[in-house]
Amino acid sequence: MKSAIQLIREADRGQLLTDFEGSLDEIINAIELHGGVGEINIKLKIKKRGDAYMVSSELKHQVPQPPRVDALFFFDPEKAELTRKDPRQPDLPAVVEADFKNSQRRPEATNA
Repeated sequence: MKSAIQLIREADRGQLLTDFEGSLDEIINAIELHGGVGEINIKLKIKKRGDAYMVSSELKHQVPQPPRVDALFFFDPEKAELTRKDPRQPDLPAVVEADFKNSQRRPEATNA
């Protein structure tokens, strides 16, 4: 009888092994980037068909995903939508503009 490795190598005309290797590479790369845990499941169905055996295969894998960052939103009742700006917070007056080229305040912004 052939070994299990040989069966996996030849199943689906070799595509199962190719897909397995691709899934493994994808999982390892994702773990290196994001951490986490990956998973590969190989399923073989074997049934007798006359004097032969039919082997069908299925491969599923789960790749670790990057962590998501929570974002704070406020509900704006006037627009009836979510917004990143708190609608209850008043707008602040313009900040004094600086002339970064000369490291001086612009004449129109000075208190004279």
